[in-house]
Amino acid sequence: MLTWKHVVSAVGARRAIGVLGGVYVALALGRGLVGIAGGVPAVNVLVITLLVGVPGAILVYGAYRLPRSDVDPAFYPNVAGWCLAGFAVMGGLLVVYHLLPGLSVSTRAPPILTALASLAGFAVGHQDGQARTRSHELEETVDRLEASNQELERYRGYTDDVLDAIHDIFYVLDDGGTLRRWNESVPAVTGYSDAEVASMHALDFFDEDDHERIAAAIAEGFDAGSVQVEAEIRTKDGAFVPYEFAATTLADPDGETVLAGIGRDVSERRARERALATRARQQQVVAELGQIALETDDLDELMAEAARLVRDTLDTAFCQVLELDGDGDLLLLRQGVGWDEGMVGEASEPADAEASQAAYTLAHDRPIVVEDLRSETRFDGPELLTSHDVRSGISTVVGPFDEPWGILGTHDTEVREFSDEDVTFVQSVANVLAEAIERHQYQADLEASNERLEQFAYAASHDLQEPLRMVSSYLQLIERRYGDELDEDAEEFLAFAVDGAERMRSMIQGLLKYSRVETQGAPFEPVDLEAVLADVRADLQVSIEASDATITADPLPRVHGDPDQIRQVLQNLLDNAIEYSGDEPPSVHVSARRNGAAWTVSVRDEGIGIEPGDRDRIFEVFQRASAPGDGGGTGTGIGLALCERIVERHGGDIWVDSDPGGGTTFSFTLPAADDAVE
Repeated sequence: MLTWKHVVSAVGARRAIGVLGGVYVALALGRGLVGIAGGVPAVNVLVITLLVGVPGAILVYGAYRLPRSDVDPAFYPNVAGWCLAGFAVMGGLLVVYHLLPGLSVSTRAPPILTALASLAGFAVGHQDGQARTRSHELEETVDRLEASNQELERYRGYTDDVLDAIHDIFYVLDDGGTLRRWNESVPAVTGYSDAEVASMHALDFFDEDDHERIAAAIAEGFDAGSVQVEAEIRTKDGAFVPYEFAATTLADPDGETVLAGIGRDVSERRARERALATRARQQQVVAELGQIALETDDLDELMAEAARLVRDTLDTAFCQVLELDGDGDLLLLRQGVGWDEGMVGEASEPADAEASQAAYTLAHDRPIVVEDLRSETRFDGPELLTSHDVRSGISTVVGPFDEPWGILGTHDTEVREFSDEDVTFVQSVANVLAEAIERHQYQADLEASNERLEQFAYAASHDLQEPLRMVSSYLQLIERRYGDELDEDAEEFLAFAVDGAERMRSMIQGLLKYSRVETQGAPFEPVDLEAVLADVRADLQVSIEASDATITADPLPRVHGDPDQIRQVLQNLLDNAIEYSGDEPPSVHVSARRNGAAWTVSVRDEGIGIEPGDRDRIFEVFQRASAPGDGGGTGTGIGLALCERIVERHGGDIWVDSDPGGGTTFSFTLPAADDAVE
């Protein structure tokens, strides 16, 4: 069965109201025209027309204005329904009234009353539509609010899930340091339950020594808008975990300023930083020991310092340097730290591979690491270790594995794991010791060799010169006794023999000087080259005058060295320049130029020059240059070799630049006096 709403909806609510109003307007106009035509007084016609037409016009206008009103279109049928209900109710009342006995309704009454009733129904319907609209809007508002709350809850749940999924700590603090919000990482890291966290202050998560610093950081965060700080969280079981906190201020839903931030576990980063610092310290220690090894000749001092630095760097309890005896049976505690008093230099352990970690190390070509000596199965602990309750350690060979000098080891009383970097560090220190021992042995061998060379030089200067003196003396005796009986050839032969003997004596004396450059040299001191050159000129005065030589010089500096040996170098070079000057009077110039921490001294002549093939060998013992027209020379072949060895003793170099027939320049370097280190 169709209801009035279905009918109105089918026809259209505004159309129904407009049609009804239009009917009344037409009816009013029609009745007015009929009344005027029938002679009805104009006043009556006007009143009736207005009573019927005006309500109709209002209904038409109301239908037109309905979309511009605050009534929801969904309730237009209700407005139309009320309008039609007013018409129907009034129509029904008029019918009932007309049917009552003795009563009748005037023909003018129904249009007027139904029009007014329809208008009243429209007014009631409009009010009802407004009420329904407001109620509907309120319901929609409530629905939207509920939907927003549900959406907010979903977002809050999503946010909580996201924050809980973060491994880092998330927190929100008020200006009093009270936790307003946190994620699941806070209980997971600290060990406290959510209920316990809710009752705790931010400072409760830190050690008391950090409370003042953390409180200051929170205050700084609220004042500056952001803050970053590192601190160790104290867990419920008393452990400490290093964390880095970064927080920023923001406004909560109530407009209150809070501090929201993230805390990140920096344990791994700190471990990496400690590892890098430890590695850097280990490298520094190796460098320091290398420097000490270069500066000291005392092996025991170096070994003792190495043992101390290894123990301190690795934070172990003991460190020792064990020396393998000549028979290879025992390992002597040569140096060490941490051991009982009196053991260093006295204690030893067997070198049997079954007996100890050190002996086992000797039998292998790699460092040996022990984490727990009590569970070790490769070897037994010697008394040296067990008597000191050693549990762990590192040991490695000092020297070549096939010819070891001894063992470097470091040990601790705790079960401990050592890193690859720790093992490399111990091996590096062992390498420094091995190089120092090798250098010490080399120096000892060199000193012995030098001593033998000096003994040979002494024999050459004494035992070999004595026969030469005897030969020279007898030759001169023959010349004095039998000079009148000798012819010119015999006298010439005697002169050659005497000259040869003298040259041999000069060579032996030169060889003696060459052998004693290192052993008989004087300590280094500041040397004025101007004064040295003046002394050399005085020594060579006879040669200078005989050859009519000219010797000039630039201003010469002060250098650091052995005055007598530097004088020997200048004298040999000037003597050579005069000797190999050629046919022209010698012209020699001495100059010097600064080159960093050294002076380069040059002796330049305008003599016969040196062939390119001779420039390297002239610094060898008993070697001389062979330049065209040199006449053979009178030198011993030791002078330039002596110069080279003296310059090398001073840490310098010597070289020659020359063109045959174009002169020669000998240059050598000496340390400057102002930059020299005693």
